[in-house]
Amino acid sequence: MLRALDDGHAVTFATRDAIQLSPDERVVEHVIPFKRIIVEIVDPSQADPRSNTHQEPIAGGPATSPEHLLSIFNRLLQKCWVTKDEHDRLNRAGRSLQWDAPDGDGWARYRLADVIAYPLA
Repeated sequence: MLRALDDGHAVTFATRDAIQLSPDERVVEHVIPFKRIIVEIVDPSQADPRSNTHQEPIAGGPATSPEHLLSIFNRLLQKCWVTKDEHDRLNRAGRSLQWDAPDGDGWARYRLADVIAYPLA
């Protein structure tokens, strides 16, 4: 179900290198990792303690209804086109950052990996 919701969301950010690639060469990256969004929907207290200083929800989770689930999902989902190299760097940026977003900050991985994304017009 969440994968279908994800497919319905447009990519709204891109790096300069990724935007120059053909669409089939770009990697779609979730600014807040998809697994962290699922954790927020199911049980925010399960967020990885290596990258979270507190266990409070970052978007009002856990979901208590289908509408609430959609609200959390829509609030946290941001997608960015990156190159394969940038994607690899993002996933190596920190101890658990490929699974989590430090205290809900999805852009922390980008800063650590020195990957700069820009909003698409």
